[in-house]
Amino acid sequence: MWTSGTGTTVVGIPARDEASTVAAVARAADAGLSRAFPGGANVVLLADNGSTDGTVERFLDTDLRARQVVVRSSGIGTGKGTNVFAIADRALELDAERVVLLDADVRSTEPEWIGRLADAVDGPEPAIAVPVYRRDRYEANTTNHLAGPLLAGVFGARVQQPIGGEFAVNRAFLERAATWHRPASSYLYGVDVWLTGNALREGMRVVEVPLGRKLHNSPFPKILRLPQQVLDSLFHVVLRTSGTAVPDVRAAAVREAVDGAAVPQDPAVVASVTSSVAAYLAAHRADVHRLFPTARLLAPAPWGLRIATDDWPHLLADAVQALGDGEFEAARDHLVALYVNRVLTFWDEIEGLDGSEIDALLDRQTARTAHAVRRRGVTFDPTCAPTGFSTAHWDGHDVDPVRHSVPA
Repeated sequence: MWTSGTGTTVVGIPARDEASTVAAVARAADAGLSRAFPGGANVVLLADNGSTDGTVERFLDTDLRARQVVVRSSGIGTGKGTNVFAIADRALELDAERVVLLDADVRSTEPEWIGRLADAVDGPEPAIAVPVYRRDRYEANTTNHLAGPLLAGVFGARVQQPIGGEFAVNRAFLERAATWHRPASSYLYGVDVWLTGNALREGMRVVEVPLGRKLHNSPFPKILRLPQQVLDSLFHVVLRTSGTAVPDVRAAAVREAVDGAAVPQDPAVVASVTSSVAAYLAAHRADVHRLFPTARLLAPAPWGLRIATDDWPHLLADAVQALGDGEFEAARDHLVALYVNRVLTFWDEIEGLDGSEIDALLDRQTARTAHAVRRRGVTFDPTCAPTGFSTAHWDGHDVDPVRHSVPA
C-alpha cells in the first residue's frame, strides 16, 4: 500500500438526500486520504443532484483536512450517474491521478478503504478497482442474479460485485472513459455496470479489493426500477461487443460475499412488488414466452413463478439471445419481471443454508450462466440500441412515462 503520494487524489461522493450519513462518509474519506497520501493534494468532492434534506450543508459543515468541493445538479431527470460523471469530469479538470468513489449512504465506510482501492489502480495503464464485501443474504440481488452472471456470460469474467458502488480508477481510465457512449440510463443507477462492463469490454485491468462488511440502506424498495436501469446500461455496453465467444470464466478467489447477519425484507414491500410483477406477467405472458422459451416450463409458486438455480442461467441466455435479435427493450423489461421471481425463489432456496453454501450456490449459478450464454453464439448490432429510456413502467403501471435523453 502507498504510504505517501504525490499529485491529486479525489474521493468522490455521489449523493442525494443522504444528510444522515454523508458527514461520516466524508470523515472516513478524509482520514483515509491523510493516511494513504500525506504528501499529496487531497480533495473530497461531493456531487449532489437536488438534495432537499441538507446533505450539502451537512457536508460543508464537516471539518476536513482535505479540500472540500461541491458540484450540484438539478434533481429533475438526473440520478447517481449524473453525480459520478460530474465527479469524473471535475477530477480531470483538477488533473487528478486517481479517483475513489464512495456511496453516501454506507454506514460501514472505513478510512482503510481509500488506500486499498487507490493502491489497486496504481500504474500507467487504465485500471478500475471494484469492491468485494460481505452483504446481507437478502441484499445484492441485482449483483448476484443479473450483473454478475451476465458479465460472466458475455465477457467471461467473474466479478463478484460489479455494481458495489465503491470504486477506484486511475487517470488513464478517466481519460478513456470520457470517450465512451453514455446512454441515458448511465446517468441513473446504470452507471456502476457501465463502468465495469466497459472496462471488461476493452480488456482493462479490473481488480477486486476486499473491503469487509457493507452496511447501507436496503435497495429492495427499488427492485423494479433499479435493475431496469442496470440492465439498460449493461445491454448498451454488450451491444458494442462483437459476440460472446470468449474463453472460460477467468479464475477468481473463492466467493466470501454472504454476511452472517440477515434481515428479511419488509413483507409489505415484498407483497407490493409481487403484485406489480404478477400484473406485468399477466399482461405480457405471450411475449415473455416468445422471447424467453425457458419460461414456458416454469412451475408456479406462491409468489408467482418458481425459478430455481438451474433454471436461471437459461433464462439469462434467453435474454442475451433476445438482445442479439434486436429485442432490447422487451428483453430488458421482461427480464426484470422474471428476475423478481428468481429473487423470491432464491430466498426460499437458501433457507437453512450457511454463508459458504450460499456463496457456492451463487458461484454455480454464475458459471452455468457463462456456459449457457456462450453456447448460443450470439452476435450483436449496436444500431439496435434505443435512443431514449423510460423508467416509468417499473415505477408503477399507472405512471405516465418520463423520457430521459443523454444530455448534450
